[in-house]
Amino acid sequence: MKFHRNTIWLIPLSIIVTFPLWSIPVGNFLTPRGDFTPTPKNQTSDSHNFNMDTVKILQNQKGKKTAFIRARKAHTGEDPNLLILETVSADLFDEEGNITNIVARTGKYSTTTKILTLIDDVVVNKTLDKQFLYTDLLVYDSEQRTVYCPGKTRLEGDGVEINGGSLHYDILSQTYVIDKRVHCIINGFINP
Repeated sequence: MKFHRNTIWLIPLSIIVTFPLWSIPVGNFLTPRGDFTPTPKNQTSDSHNFNMDTVKILQNQKGKKTAFIRARKAHTGEDPNLLILETVSADLFDEEGNITNIVARTGKYSTTTKILTLIDDVVVNKTLDKQFLYTDLLVYDSEQRTVYCPGKTRLEGDGVEINGGSLHYDILSQTYVIDKRVHCIINGFINP
């Protein structure tokens, strides 16, 4: 029994002596496979790309509601401060609280400048005066309270149709400036 107890120390000795023979195959077997280095992300940590459904933006100025913008969908792109809007409907409020509704297929809203740009099939409906404005590009500046249409516009009202190359509208003073080859048709005009 003493012989068997004394031979047990031969096991660690044989492992140490034969180390050069078995270390290479066992080391290759135990080597991790694949690449464990972390890959850098393409986006910076301050990027805010997102998609939203049913977007509502409320604008106030001096405690009064000035605009209420709704969109079916919105998302951001490279500029996180620019919302790309789809199927847009906006209500603009004048000083008396009268509503002018604007609808468009697409739009852009800057959260820093508070400028709403509407694109494609823009229709402005001023229900109080029964006026309609049709254009393909409209820019609403919330801070200045102005509407600018740099392209062709068609303004229709009771008995009047005005076609122009551009339009400027000041909400506070309620004045229109239509320029660049203006064509006006007035129905029911009687010359005294």
